Amino acid sequence: MKTKNIKTPARVKVNTGLFVVLAVILGVMTFCGVNKLQMFGRNFRGITDAPALCYDEDAYRSSDKSIIKDTYPCLTQIDEDGNNLPATSQNDHTMFLYNQNSFYGTVLTNELLALMVTVGGMLTLASFVGGIIYWNHNR
Repeated sequence: MKTKNIKTPARVKVNTGLFVVLAVILGVMTFCGVNKLQMFGRNFRGITDAPALCYDEDAYRSSDKSIIKDTYPCLTQIDEDGNNLPATSQNDHTMFLYNQNSFYGTVLTNELLALMVTVGGMLTLASFVGGIIYWNHNR
């Protein structure tokens, strides 16, 4: 009775090792990139009492909710008629723009995080699975 002695060539071992090393490198790069993006995203802080964007709701509804006309930055304070006061000072306009940029930065950071985790994770997994398949196919 003969037993089959499987000898794996050195070429297969080296190539499989390269696949695994590539998977580790891609995993580390993804992990470091995600950590850097999370640190970057912590810099964006919103302001709760920043002026908002006000507009005429009747004109908005009459335009089939597609165009906002006569918009202006307005304060959270309300006058005697029940309308929001318009933002008139330079400080109010600066806070409005800062809040908008902060929100945009937060959204952009989250999109980049999702993209980096998806692409980096897929490449890491593909390299690792490729190494397993290569090893099993050529041993």
